[in-house]
Amino acid sequence: MSPMRNLILAVVAVAATSLAAPAFAAPQGACLWGALTDANRATMIQGYRDKGADYLNEIAVDATMENALRTTCKLKPEEELTAGEILGAVILEKGADAVLFEKGKVAKGSLDKAWGRLPEADRETLRLFALAAMRQNIGAEAAAAFPIIDRVTAELKLPDPALKDHVFAYLLGRAIREAREAGRT
Repeated sequence: MSPMRNLILAVVAVAATSLAAPAFAAPQGACLWGALTDANRATMIQGYRDKGADYLNEIAVDATMENALRTTCKLKPEEELTAGEILGAVILEKGADAVLFEKGKVAKGSLDKAWGRLPEADRETLRLFALAAMRQNIGAEAAAAFPIIDRVTAELKLPDPALKDHVFAYLLGRAIREAREAGRT
């Protein structure tokens, strides 16, 4: 099986410590998401609805999807792991947005707006936390990130505190996507 087919997209479970910074322009989440069929996207959103971030451990990319991602986004073999991480991050963003809309009555796009309102220093703190989580080496990054996650959650005025997990998933996904799109490891 090719590396693309093995994209399990276990975003947090990927041990990225041995990966060097890529010497290429990283794939972009919008291209990867757009390369999928409507049915693929719907399946991925439903998978997130059903299982949350755990759904990422179950995704397998079939040959048709692999070809669409490669050709549409002009992926090189050395970009495939990064593309998988970025696509996993996009699934977290899109899935969390859908669940918060459906269960929390949070307007679609509110999480994107909340991210945009964060000071750059807070967004960078979340990116550093996400990168540490991907290396499975979270320490001080968590202590710095959690108050930001709490502020964003409070701003959304969620009707059920359990929905905070989806805010967390969105912010983690957004931070991973931005970091990886920028070629950071």
